[in-house]
Amino acid sequence: MKTMPFARKTVFALLLGLLAMVFLLPYLWMLGSAFKPRSELFTYVLPVSWKTFIPLSPTLDNFKRLLVDLGFLRNITNTLLLAVVTVSGSVLVCAMTAFVLAMIEFPGRKLIFFLIMFTMMVPFEARMIPTFLVVQNLGLSNKFVALFLPWLADAFMIFLFTNHFSEIPFDLYNAAIIDGCPHYKIFWKVMLPNIGPALISGGLIKFFFAWDSYVWPLIILRSPKWQVIGVAIANLFTDQSIEWELIFAGSLLSTVPVVVLFFVLQKYYIAGMMSGGLKE
Repeated sequence: MKTMPFARKTVFALLLGLLAMVFLLPYLWMLGSAFKPRSELFTYVLPVSWKTFIPLSPTLDNFKRLLVDLGFLRNITNTLLLAVVTVSGSVLVCAMTAFVLAMIEFPGRKLIFFLIMFTMMVPFEARMIPTFLVVQNLGLSNKFVALFLPWLADAFMIFLFTNHFSEIPFDLYNAAIIDGCPHYKIFWKVMLPNIGPALISGGLIKFFFAWDSYVWPLIILRSPKWQVIGVAIANLFTDQSIEWELIFAGSLLSTVPVVVLFFVLQKYYIAGMMSGGLKE
């Protein structure tokens, strides 16, 4: 009887290890291939061995060509700037909206919240053309502001922040009103510090969205001036040749910030999602 829990734990650990390997092996292959010369790139793919993942003649030429010759550093800077602006703007806009919906009583509040939640069911493909036409008619096409402006308002982040604001005792809000504190100070100094994990969770999700953006920058930008990482990597696929070594190097550079940021902030992300974001 005592061996059953141990057996279950062992089987469970083996299944988790197998699942982790399924996700990790492609990344490890990409990691090793980013440092391989073209001649070695697909030589040891099959049968799978340590040579598949570890370069025999490691080189930094792939990164040099990518960053210096092809100007990939500019694409990284553009994507980082886009992510920072999108996260900061979206967190502020959605947090203010959520504060109003959670704390201030006014006619039609529930209807507005329902309509915002309804937009979560509309896929991006259905909104893409109307959004493009609006941005184009505003004269923002092919400009940096067009990359982030349509995505500052986010229904999921409003939902997440509203639920966290709703968990704050309403007496705290009433006490601030009685003390004569204006609403912007109540929002900024009283309420916002109490939903820190939710802000990090929403900001992290928005960072992933902005960092991995591809379709929208592809259709809204014609000039390479503000080209982002996803489009730059896709441009390495040409009719003449496919430079796989550069694609692996670019893919590695594009994933490292995301992986590092998630590992640093994962405990806050989990706390923000579990403490109130999944309840209504």
